[in-house]
Amino acid sequence: MDFTVREMRDQDAGAFLEVHHAAVRGLAAKDYSSEIIELWATLPISRDSIERVIANPDDEVRFVAECENKIVGISCLVTANNELRACYVAPEYARLGIGRALISEVEAAAREFGLSCLQADSSLTAEPFYRSLGYRVRKRGVHWLRKGVPMPCVKMEKLLTAI
Repeated sequence: MDFTVREMRDQDAGAFLEVHHAAVRGLAAKDYSSEIIELWATLPISRDSIERVIANPDDEVRFVAECENKIVGISCLVTANNELRACYVAPEYARLGIGRALISEVEAAAREFGLSCLQADSSLTAEPFYRSLGYRVRKRGVHWLRKGVPMPCVKMEKLLTAI
């Protein structure tokens, strides 16, 4: 399967959220309660949500994966706190190397910014994926969703080496 990874553009914000929501609802739902899924990937996607993505208040460096002119994967890096914030792939495109390519882009960007380590709050669902890419578990914990709802997560990290 041919796909490309590139930096996200503002006009990709809606598709960015669609991939996020599809991945959460299609892949992570087996590991989390319906309450968590609803807060993590609220439907319908609102114009306000799209505007928040475009505003990018945390100055995320974002990538999208495209296949046949359709966005099928997303990833985010927050350089200010060495954070791999997200990597999601639409369920019908999972396990085809897209997530691995997105993480590779995030790690390359992190190195360009001079970061030597990345940290992530991984979902329970994504833990095996991150482990396969060399991330190690620091501890099990919670990620706080809107309205103060705790979501079980796995706090992970990876030391970046120069390529």
